[in-house]
Amino acid sequence: MTPSEHIGFIGLGNMGGAIALRLIRAGYGLSVLDLDHKKMAPLLKEGALQVSSPGEMAKRSAIVFASLQSDAVEEIACGKDSLLTGGKSGLIFVDLSSTSPELAIKVSDKLRSRGIEMLDAPVSGADIGATNGNLTVFVGGNYEAYQRTLPVLQQVGRTVTYLGKNGNGQLGKRINQMMQAMSELAIYEGLQLAKQVNLPLRAFARAVSGGCAQTWRLDELVDGVFNQGKMKYKLNLRPGRTGTALKMAKELGMELPGAEAAHRVFSDCQWNVVIDFDEKDS
Repeated sequence: MTPSEHIGFIGLGNMGGAIALRLIRAGYGLSVLDLDHKKMAPLLKEGALQVSSPGEMAKRSAIVFASLQSDAVEEIACGKDSLLTGGKSGLIFVDLSSTSPELAIKVSDKLRSRGIEMLDAPVSGADIGATNGNLTVFVGGNYEAYQRTLPVLQQVGRTVTYLGKNGNGQLGKRINQMMQAMSELAIYEGLQLAKQVNLPLRAFARAVSGGCAQTWRLDELVDGVFNQGKMKYKLNLRPGRTGTALKMAKELGMELPGAEAAHRVFSDCQWNVVIDFDEKDS
């Protein structure tokens, strides 16, 4: 894939819009599509072209990216006036959305019947990672398609990892989310204990972020407290991050006691945990 080849991008929310902007500023010709026309405006000012449907985008593009809610992916890929109906053999569809392994396999099979390859390539790293190209990308699908799109994916993420067949990218993202939730449990319980024994909480948080307990989420917390002046930090909790992994493990006959503990603790908190850094702790 070279900058001379045209790219399409569907879904220009906080994550998708930032990624699309990086691609156009990297020199790629870009067509864009979003139901909210206001979200297309910044890209159009940068030189992107507006299209009216996924089918039209497929006709224009060598590769099409999407960053969507999971329930929209199959429709843009295989519905009316979609990538399937408008695309030609050799088109590559890269789905950055977080969906299910089953959906990735279903959609990729349909597209492959028309000579279109799909990569399920969900990302991790939040909106700031999309802006600065610092995302982690988990990729499943045809290896040749992965190799061809790798130069573009490297504009999207600092870490781009091929994990094998379609569906494996989504599996990697699910496990990553479970591990993230467990790291958030460590932050929550560690800071609870530190506060209970009267350690200065802000200083302690910064100290452990420089040691073996360091995690991406802990770094984010310390940055918010010290560089942005936040005195309350809300953990980014969602039931699905542990729930989907626990369901997957159950189907495989496995037990994940750590993930079960995180799910139980955060369920008891109704998935709403705010760590209060009182100013007297500074």
